[in-house]
Amino acid sequence: MKLDKIEDHIVRFPSDKWNKLFALIPIIESTKEFIIRGGIEEDEDDSDIFNITPVIEAKVVLDFERIMYELNLVIDYDWPDWREGHEFAGKRAYKNLDAITLLKLLTAFIRNNRFCDGALADRFQDGSILSILKVLKNNIVNKYHLSWKQ
Repeated sequence: MKLDKIEDHIVRFPSDKWNKLFALIPIIESTKEFIIRGGIEEDEDDSDIFNITPVIEAKVVLDFERIMYELNLVIDYDWPDWREGHEFAGKRAYKNLDAITLLKLLTAFIRNNRFCDGALADRFQDGSILSILKVLKNNIVNKYHLSWKQ
């Protein structure tokens, strides 16, 4: 989705579609580990050797990414050079951000995962994804006056 089209997309987005995304909130809240296995692991026989294995993410991480693409909520913009986004993510200051900025952050986290295996799961682990989804849900309900079944 192009950045200049996202607001119109949000306005026209039916509540049942948003519910697919926001239904992940309680699942995320109840998940303890977002990486099943993989990454950099110390060798069992020699502590000076490290093995790098592919990261296997929890189902909720994979579901989140799939739903974001399926709902066309991944925004096409220059996310690596978005300095303001780096600041928001670094401070984890999401509470006062608008829906488009929150979707840009989620997009940056998803896109970064393609270049840094496990980065998206790390954003789940540190609470960023959950925080952003809760603020996004509140923002959508209040600004766009949408409601849906829980």
